[in-house]
Amino acid sequence: MYLINNKALVARCSSQILFFKLKIDEFTKEKSWVNYQVLELRGFIYFIKGNKRIQVTTDQKIYFYLIDPTTFEATLDNVMFNFMNCSQMMFGSLVRYCVTYKTNQKSFDIHRRKYVHDYRLNVVKANLDGSRGLPIESMNAFLVSKIDVVNFYDVDSYKELKECKL
Repeated sequence: MYLINNKALVARCSSQILFFKLKIDEFTKEKSWVNYQVLELRGFIYFIKGNKRIQVTTDQKIYFYLIDPTTFEATLDNVMFNFMNCSQMMFGSLVRYCVTYKTNQKSFDIHRRKYVHDYRLNVVKANLDGSRGLPIESMNAFLVSKIDVVNFYDVDSYKELKECKL
């Protein structure tokens, strides 16, 4: 059971994830919890205070839901397969590392992100299959190797600085 912004409650029953809002009666000032959303999932809930994301871990998949800060409605953001066979997954603040564990087991696993997929634009239109890239921080550049050519590119402008044929 998790409390979100002191106004919404997320609870797990046997086959559902239930969302409750705190309702205050205007006349009597009585407080009550009202169910406003139900997810038909059977799994474990994970939420970090201050986060806008909630995650539900099932045996086969891990569901990531975004929580709207005003209505507290949960909308499905992402789904991944539970290839780690875990019952809980916790991400670090920069989402580069995660810790997974399974209930009633003595150990836990630490996973590191293999790829960073935050590229936004196409820098070189050439076919670079089988090429390698290497950053050179002292020159403020990066190099890309092709089959018989090594090209140097500026980090800031992505313009070609030099081409070396082998």
